[in-house]
Amino acid sequence: MNMKNNKRKRESMQKIEQVLVEFLQTKELNQISVSDICKKAGLNRSTFYANYIDIYI
Repeated sequence: MNMKNNKRKRESMQKIEQVLVEFLQTKELNQISVSDICKKAGLNRSTFYANYIDIYI
């Protein structure tokens, strides 16, 4: 895999994880949706699902 794609994937995963942590400071896990995470992170849902199965993993 080329390095540019690895960097992009790593950055996307970091954004998703950061946004999830931010949401967890104010909401319960069952109140957070994948759409909420993606909107705040500025990513498509397909990017989320390319890296994770759901928010519970």
